[in-house]
Amino acid sequence: MTVRGTVWAFSAAAAESLVLADGTRISLRQVDADDRAGMAALFARLTPQSRYQRFLSPKPALTPRELTFFTDIDHLNHEAIAAVDQRDDSIVGVARYVRYAGQADVADVAIEVADASQRMGIGTALASLTIQHAHANGLRFLTATTLWENRAARGLLRHHGFRARQSHGGEIEHELKLEELGPATVKAAPDLGAVSHAHAVGAMGCIA
Repeated sequence: MTVRGTVWAFSAAAAESLVLADGTRISLRQVDADDRAGMAALFARLTPQSRYQRFLSPKPALTPRELTFFTDIDHLNHEAIAAVDQRDDSIVGVARYVRYAGQADVADVAIEVADASQRMGIGTALASLTIQHAHANGLRFLTATTLWENRAARGLLRHHGFRARQSHGGEIEHELKLEELGPATVKAAPDLGAVSHAHAVGAMGCIA
């Protein structure tokens, strides 16, 4: 499937990859406990504005506890998909969902992509794959929070079927009803902005 110069290939082993317009190959895989350094490096590559959009507040650093949370994944209640540059194995983006405590069928979604890698199709591919995993794991609803000013993130969510649910202050909450999705949940679209995840460790945003 080609998206504005980006090719998303699925192998028989269900390993996903992207070939960007400049020829860069990106692998899409699940995050695991060995990715602490990679997650820290990804955070370091985000600009202060991108960090603000991701966490909905100034965020100068990740704590050891947060790094543990972001990489200690059970792939059921908490799923995280990494986009990895095959040239140096660096993580250039991550999308995740975290199931709400006490709500077995609802999870919150967050997406972040390094500034230098935005608008190349990575965020869109990560979002599509995360939605697929959520649906396969029995979730019925996904939520996400963005800043009102972050039109790119709002566009990304809208493209994947999210609808605005409510707003407070400068933030807007979105919801996707997975039961309304058809069998084809992967959609072709340009890579867009940053989405927030406000329930797992403080407020977490989205950057695509």
